[in-house]
Amino acid sequence: MVTYYSEDVVYEDVAYGAVNHGRAELRKFAAGFIEAVPDLRLEVVSSAIHNGHGVAEWVLSGTDKGLYKTGKEFSVRGASVFEMRGGKCSSNKDLYNLATIMRQVGVLPAQ
Repeated sequence: MVTYYSEDVVYEDVAYGAVNHGRAELRKFAAGFIEAVPDLRLEVVSSAIHNGHGVAEWVLSGTDKGLYKTGKEFSVRGASVFEMRGGKCSSNKDLYNLATIMRQVGVLPAQ
């Protein structure tokens, strides 16, 4: 997946407060998330790019094996705001409600 990103990409998971600089950090971050949610599914609902700026709406789902170690399934809607340079993603910010995941897996009480 990291081949779609520029060497100097800045990838931010806003909900987790994680900022990854460059492909190596992004690779490590992504591998950790995939290990924590081995059945990870990402469905892109809609996307648009104009003059190198883009947005994508998506649904992320899977089973929590390592985030909170609950073994419970979750599904959350989110969006990405990104910039493209030279055919590669050079900046990406993922935005979603982490509390939604935490409620679904039982870490936070249901509302």
